[in-house]
Formats: sequence, structure tokens, C-alpha cells
Amino acid sequence: MRSFFARLRLRVFCEQACADRIPPRMRVVVGAICGALAFFALFGADPGLPHAIAGAPRGHLDAFVVRDKIKRDLPKINRCYESALRSEPELEGKVSVRFAVARAGTVNGVRVLENTTGSPAVERCVARVVGTFRFPSRRKGQSVRFTFPFVFAPQR
Repeated sequence: MRSFFARLRLRVFCEQACADRIPPRMRVVVGAICGALAFFALFGADPGLPHAIAGAPRGHLDAFVVRDKIKRDLPKINRCYESALRSEPELEGKVSVRFAVARAGTVNGVRVLENTTGSPAVERCVARVVGTFRFPSRRKGQSVRFTFPFVFAPQR
């Protein structure tokens, strides 16, 4: 029953995110986040994402907290792409980033798993921005790892 409500909240978020209030460039990024969260909500956490989405009590860090933080910082991520877009107007692709959130709420172990943009500058910038994220601290538990794909495409 819990996963049903998680999927329902995710669907509402994704529908709101794709509303006209969000600029077209940002819809692509938000869509990528929604896709990743939908996967986690449907299939739970895999060994690379220990208990983060499934909501296990040890080291609990709700995926919606992570989603909200990334949503708030999407303009910073988008600036990485837009600055590279000035010199390469046809630049597009995906940058998948894996990171760990420590008990103190700091991000460490940021690693780019995939970069199909072909731009090392976008890759470095996205990794740097993700490394600056801060999450609520937890009293117990281990670091919790997440993977998020950021998909970029020029507005046409």
C-alpha cells in the first residue's frame, strides 16, 4: 500500500512539473528526475541504493526530500548546460550522477556514471553542483547512495 501512495505522489509531482509554469528546458531535467523516481518507487531500492527509497528505518532518507532538494537546485544544474550551450548550440545529452549522502547531510563520493553530451565542462559543472547539495542530518544510519540522470536538450 505504501508503494501505491508513493507512486501516486510521484505522478502528481510529475504532472505539476510538466505544467506550463516550468520553462521547456527545465521540463527535460524534471522529466529525467521523475523517470528515476518512478523507477525507484516501482521497484524499490537496489543494492546501489541501500534502503533510501524503500524507507527502511536505518539511515532513513526519504526520496522526496532528495527530489525536493534537486528540484530547488535545478536552476544551478541548468546553468551548467546553458553556459556550454552558448558555444555549442546543438549540445544535448544525459549526465547521470551517483552520489552519497552522509549522516551529517553532506554529499560525498560524487561520480559521473554517464555523459552523453560530449562536454567535459557540463560533466564537471554538474558534478560540482551536486557536490554542494546539503540534506537534513540523520541521527543514525550509513551513507545513502542515489543516482540521478539529468537530460539536456536545446529549446527548439
